[in-house]
Amino acid sequence: MRDDFVTVGFLLLENDGGFAEVRFTRDWKMLQCMAPDVELEWFAMVESEIRKNLAGLRRREELWQLIGARFGTTIDVAPTKAVLTEDPVKEMEVLTSMYLVGMGRGERVQQRTGRLAIVETMKEAFAEARVLELMQRDMDVGKYTGQGDPFRIDFGYRAGSGVKMFHAVSVATNVDQALALAYRYSRVEAGMRQERLQASLTAVLDREIEMREERAQFAIEMLEQNSVRVRTAGEMAEIADEVRRELRA
Repeated sequence: MRDDFVTVGFLLLENDGGFAEVRFTRDWKMLQCMAPDVELEWFAMVESEIRKNLAGLRRREELWQLIGARFGTTIDVAPTKAVLTEDPVKEMEVLTSMYLVGMGRGERVQQRTGRLAIVETMKEAFAEARVLELMQRDMDVGKYTGQGDPFRIDFGYRAGSGVKMFHAVSVATNVDQALALAYRYSRVEAGMRQERLQASLTAVLDREIEMREERAQFAIEMLEQNSVRVRTAGEMAEIADEVRRELRA
C-alpha cells in the first residue's frame, strides 16, 4: 500500500559494451525488518542468474524481462541513472557506499537463521569431512520440475547409478518449504528413474526444532510419504562422515 522497498543490488554497465558488473548487498537487516521470513538464498540465485547474463543486459527492459521471467515480481527494476567515471571499478565501491550497506560490516554482524543456518551447518560439516569439493552445489533440477523453475537442491553427488542429494528445510516458522520440496522431489525421482538413475534425497531440518511439535510432524510425514529421508542439522557430522566413506572409498 505504501510502496515500500529496499535496495538489494545494482548494475554498472558501460554504453560501449565494455565494463559490466553487478553488486548485491551482504547485509540483509533492512530487508529482514520488512520481510522477516524472506529466503535470502533466493537472492543469491537472482544474483547468479544476472551474472550469467551480464553480456546481454544493456537496457533496463532487458533486465526487467530476465528477472520477471525467472523470478516473478518480487524484485522491481529501478529506472536507469547515468554515471560519469574514468574508473568503473572504483565507481562500484562508491555506488556501494551510497546504495548498499557497507559490505564488511554487514558480513560480520549478519545473523544466520532458518534455512540459511542449516545450509551453513551442512557446508561446514561437508568441508570438515573434506568432501565439499567433491559435491555439486545448487543442483538444477528444472528439467524434471518444469522449465523456468528457479529451485536448486543444495548439495548432491553421483555414486554409480545413484544420485544422492541433500537439501536444507526449516520448519521453525512454517511447513511451506517441506511441502514444496516434497512436491518437487516426486517429479525429480520419477524423471531420474526414466534416465535409469536411482535418486535419493535427504531433507536436513532445524537443529533446535522440537520434532514432537504438530507442524514439524506434519512436515516430516509429507516428506517421508514422498520418499524423502528426514534428519536434523545436529546429525550433519554423521551425515558428512557417511558421505566421506562413500566418496573416498
